[in-house]
Amino acid sequence: MTAAAIIGLMLAVNVPAASAKDKDTNVKLVVYSKTVGLHTQDGNSSGIDHGDLFYREQAISLTPGGPIIGVAYSQAEVVSHHEEDNVDVRRITIQEKLPKGVLYVNGLTELVRGELPRPGWTATYAVVGGTGKYAKARGTSSLLLMPDGMTFKVTYRLSFS
Repeated sequence: MTAAAIIGLMLAVNVPAASAKDKDTNVKLVVYSKTVGLHTQDGNSSGIDHGDLFYREQAISLTPGGPIIGVAYSQAEVVSHHEEDNVDVRRITIQEKLPKGVLYVNGLTELVRGELPRPGWTATYAVVGGTGKYAKARGTSSLLLMPDGMTFKVTYRLSFS
């Protein structure tokens, strides 16, 4: 999500990418990530349980429904669930494949047991690095699920120091 958007934005406005000498370079970027594939894997007994997986493929654009500038792949694994609260905790891993590298995002989220996020859902995850132009990227990726239930507004706050 993030890396593709950053590259697209840099190309669109001709902003040079951050380098090691750009100490404390901060970038705020807003992109839209639309679900194009969603699969679940119930790895244990029927129903939500530890180890169950949710996979997504996302098309990344700079505007809702705009030209695709990248693709993201995510996996959410149920690592804990609380039947009495009807909540499960999922470990999230996202890889954002972009023209000049890959960006990596990790985090945890809580949802109603076995359900997918609904419009208005929010989460913030850690940007933990990448490859190519994004090898030194650190920061946050904040998501908001839009009213269509398929598109996430993603706000990145990145540093390359």
